[in-house]
Amino acid sequence: MPLVPSLFLLLLLHLSCSPTVQLAAADEHKYTLVAMSSLKPKATCSGYRVSPPQNITWVPLNHPHGPCSPLSDAATPSLAELLHHDQLRVDGIHMRLSNDTPGDSKKTQSDQNYQTESYGNVVHAHVGGAGHPPPLKHQGSSQLRRNIDASAAAAGSRSSSLPGVLQTFVLDTASDVPWVQCLPCPIPPCHPQVDSFYDPSRSPSSAPFSCTSPTCTGLGTYANGCVNNQCQYRVVYPDGTSTSGSYIADLLTFDASNAVPSFKFGCSHAEQGSFDSRAAGILALGGGPESLLSQTASRYGKVFAYCIPASSSYSGFFILGVPSLASSRYVVTPMVRFSQATFYGVRLRAITVGGQPPCAPRSEAA
Repeated sequence: MPLVPSLFLLLLLHLSCSPTVQLAAADEHKYTLVAMSSLKPKATCSGYRVSPPQNITWVPLNHPHGPCSPLSDAATPSLAELLHHDQLRVDGIHMRLSNDTPGDSKKTQSDQNYQTESYGNVVHAHVGGAGHPPPLKHQGSSQLRRNIDASAAAAGSRSSSLPGVLQTFVLDTASDVPWVQCLPCPIPPCHPQVDSFYDPSRSPSSAPFSCTSPTCTGLGTYANGCVNNQCQYRVVYPDGTSTSGSYIADLLTFDASNAVPSFKFGCSHAEQGSFDSRAAGILALGGGPESLLSQTASRYGKVFAYCIPASSSYSGFFILGVPSLASSRYVVTPMVRFSQATFYGVRLRAITVGGQPPCAPRSEAA
């Protein structure tokens, strides 16, 4: 990210009193060069570097680009594009954490809807109820089909055994409104996706919200009027892209024992801008009332956990609820939720350099 160099310089200034840092600076030849090519993903998926837990339900989690991803056929963004998206993400976070209020006359509707689009990790879930027709035959590459099938099989669930259609979601901890592309969804304004499109008209459990329903009136800045007495939503992201359509409810299924009935989400029929991931939509994990966490609070207690793979050549896993993980197998870092926004942070307790505090008191020679 563009902010890293300045933060790193600031860190070095604060660490200048450390004997360890001074010794390292005195010997300028003690450094390691890392080739950029070594950071590129391998040609094949290496599976799980850390074995998923066996005593709790989980679903595979993957980087959006790389050999393990179901989106591996999607074009990999360049370094410049990734840095640009990182900057937009930082700008969005700064805006949401500012002291501006929604009633500020200088803020536009787009500003009030400012969200952070994530190009982050992806997971699978099924959308639609029992009786929803099976998905259309996938038209992508055979390798892509194998990635999707292998990912679903690893979680112990096959597409054919669960209701609805398999959908690939981007996990986004910085947004509140989940959404998925829904038929009718011409391309454009919708974007191509690797999965079959979800069709609410063919799902017996699909239900739209009326414009006068508490759910619709509670959308606040995400409300987007009314069409044929059906509630409409709209979410705008920092780079100007947006998604809009009907706000509905349907069954969301992760596996045979974990389903969310009457899950509320945006049924996207139109987009502005460019969504590059080829995922079906976004599974929002923010703290707002529309998010997956808030909707499942009575069951999972607004708790989730995930193991993010260190490289796109490996898979991780995603868990809803408190993970029953042995401390000998996993190191868990709790996240801190900002009270004034939907974002999460990690509490920094200490920094050590070479195993020593950066500004440890020096002992005077006798």
